[in-house]
Amino acid sequence: MKAHTGIEGNEVADKLVKEAAQDDENMNMVFDRILFTSVASEISRKGLEQWQLQWNNAAKGAVSRSFFPNLEQRLKTKIPITPEFTALVTGHGKTRAYLHKFQLADDPMCSCKEAQQTTDHIIFECNILEAQRSSMIKTIVCSGGSWPPSKEELTNKYIQAFATFIKSIDFQTL
Repeated sequence: MKAHTGIEGNEVADKLVKEAAQDDENMNMVFDRILFTSVASEISRKGLEQWQLQWNNAAKGAVSRSFFPNLEQRLKTKIPITPEFTALVTGHGKTRAYLHKFQLADDPMCSCKEAQQTTDHIIFECNILEAQRSSMIKTIVCSGGSWPPSKEELTNKYIQAFATFIKSIDFQTL
């Protein structure tokens, strides 16, 4: 609109802007205010602190917490969202030990017959997955890591190698 002429709200706004520009006291007041982005950042930080405290003290979710103990780091990590990945990092689904708890599998034992088929067994122990695990170990060691890493390191430092390992597992036959 041309010069906002004749529009009451704009005329009032123009008048207030001109007055503020001439009044040193009002100018200082404007510059003493906290930026919206600063307030938003502080609210976000406080919310994340509160969420982390609840996460640390939750009665459930121990498997997920072992992979993602630090929520801020988790939010920064791009993770693959697949049923297999989710099942392993939550401990819910896909493993015989989990399915057996709900009478969806006859036996909690792994096909290798060495131990119950848990997340830890699949990642660190199952001899059926030795070739896939060896590939993951090689990738981790070549990138300067050591075996075995913590579960947190698997999802933070070595997410690509870990995701490739999980993708290579045939849960139907395991």
